[in-house]
Amino acid sequence: MEEPKHKLPLRSSRLESLGDGIFAVAMTILVIELKWPDLEDDSWNAFASSFRAVLPSLLCYIISFIVLGIMWFGHRMMFEYIGRTNRHFIYLGVLFYMMVCLVPLSTQFLAENKLQWGTIMVYGLNLSLCNLTLYAQWVYAIHREGFLERELPYEVRKEAKISFLISPVVYAIAIIISIWSPTISIFFFILTPLLYLIPNKLDKYMP
Repeated sequence: MEEPKHKLPLRSSRLESLGDGIFAVAMTILVIELKWPDLEDDSWNAFASSFRAVLPSLLCYIISFIVLGIMWFGHRMMFEYIGRTNRHFIYLGVLFYMMVCLVPLSTQFLAENKLQWGTIMVYGLNLSLCNLTLYAQWVYAIHREGFLERELPYEVRKEAKISFLISPVVYAIAIIISIWSPTISIFFFILTPLLYLIPNKLDKYMP
């Protein structure tokens, strides 16, 4: 069927810019939520006690900030290939950004409840939904004619799929383990960002 003569060509740059702003706000809120307890006095013991109190929040902040940074990078690289959008792609993007905006909330929930299994489940589901909604955007775009502005090598397609889906698998393992040992499950959340530091076939396509 012939395209309408005056059909609007929606470029992806505006959606990408919205995403940059949302990531900046979400990552800023993470640090704003950190609150250092008041010191009882000017002694070393008082400082050590307050540091121990803030340590769970600090750990959760570090994990979430790095994870959001990795997601932003994946989001950024996705738009190196995607040059067009439509309303369905934009709706998927809004769903992804909604999940990203929930990360400060689930992080705070996790930190304030001392890493309990229920809060780990909420946190893990939140991060998993971030990855899965971003992957849904990617899959929709690469199967849509006219969305890609440069050739997408099969190797990039394959490695990108692994990169999108490896985190939800690790988070699912962490959630299951948290039922017996919440402390051990946190190490899986620490492990996840490290997996993205391992050299892979995508590296040769990076600047």
